[in-house]
Amino acid sequence: MNSTFQQNPLPEKVVRRHAELLEEILPDFSKLVIEENRPADSILNAFLRTRRELGSRDRRFLAQAVFAYFRWYGWTVQKLRLSHSEACLLGTALESTELAQSFQYLETRCNLPFKIECMGALTTAEKRDKLNELMKDQPGFQPLEMTDLVLEEFPKVVDPGQVDACISSFQQRPPTWIRARDDAAKLAEALNEKGHPAALHDRIPGAVSVDPGISLQHVLREQAAQYVVQDLASQCVGLAAAPEKDGDWWDCCAGAGGKALQLMDLMGTGKVLSTDVRVPALKELKKRARKYGIKNIRTQTFNAVNDEPFTKVFDGVMVDAPCSGWGTWNRNPDARWRASRRDVIQCATRQLKILNNVKWCVKPGGLLIYAVCTVTRPETEEVVMNFLDHHSGFKLEPFANPLTGELTDGQLQIWPWDGPGDGMFIARLRRTV
Repeated sequence: MNSTFQQNPLPEKVVRRHAELLEEILPDFSKLVIEENRPADSILNAFLRTRRELGSRDRRFLAQAVFAYFRWYGWTVQKLRLSHSEACLLGTALESTELAQSFQYLETRCNLPFKIECMGALTTAEKRDKLNELMKDQPGFQPLEMTDLVLEEFPKVVDPGQVDACISSFQQRPPTWIRARDDAAKLAEALNEKGHPAALHDRIPGAVSVDPGISLQHVLREQAAQYVVQDLASQCVGLAAAPEKDGDWWDCCAGAGGKALQLMDLMGTGKVLSTDVRVPALKELKKRARKYGIKNIRTQTFNAVNDEPFTKVFDGVMVDAPCSGWGTWNRNPDARWRASRRDVIQCATRQLKILNNVKWCVKPGGLLIYAVCTVTRPETEEVVMNFLDHHSGFKLEPFANPLTGELTDGQLQIWPWDGPGDGMFIARLRRTV
């Protein structure tokens, strides 16, 4: 990753402040994430709210530093036993092609046994080999392995043939994807004209990739109603559902409603019932719907695991189920250190309960769409297999992979490198009776 910081030299007091900030926050952040299971982004946002004097330059520096620290934590802290600042510095060098000035200054305060080299152009395997060569003569050194970058249980619940590829993808920050609601080419042109490289996806209509470091709210302020921030894999879920015009859908785990908004945009005319257990999420969905001028989304609190299902039937039911999120570790690098195999099994149990609870709200001949942003077998193919084993009235229905056009058997695992973006599993089931 290239540095996004300005190239003009910074005053020494600024780079010194950056180093001191890291020395101040990293020990506490590490403890809160690793020991107390708190998300790094929420911790960082809470910290920044208490430090209003920090400007955008400081905030960008801290964000890059903190997420680089957790992305490479398995090597730098757990295996190499580096200090917090040293781990942060090395992590940043591993994913950069050049070090920003503040990180150059940080190096003068660290005591690494080798000179820092930027390795952003190397593959993860090449970075491993390079570090092993640099550290081989250090007392007690144990060679680094790819699997050190994820929790020990990862290979036990993911397709063995995809483990190394997943880990490599997790070490690269993906682009931000937006879904243009009107003219994608015009939106990409507006971004490029403002100096922010944007590219259209070659197969997904309306999908535009942009650098993850930019503030879209600021850059596209005048086009706010023309796009939705939505990962490419998430966009594929709506395309797999392919709702018909004037359809009547239920998005039963809607959250802030990215897929509900997409369903409405795809249908043009129709209606969506969006439910969730979280009232704030539904309020945010209402706010977003007003922003986009979408009127036919109705919201209601509903616990898809335990509440009695509705007596009404729908043309389609979308189950974007709560999951372990193991497909988002490229975007949320600290999440891997807060995960466990137990979480995966508990999620799979909950996901099956949701499918069992909402299944009869699909009208005969209607669709049941199951999606989870993970790559674990217990939450994906095993949940679908278990459901179908007990419900002969549902059948997998083949659909075209939105990313390639190839026909699926009714199930699609999108891997993090396919977008690139989040890992996502999608199953399309038709109720036959």
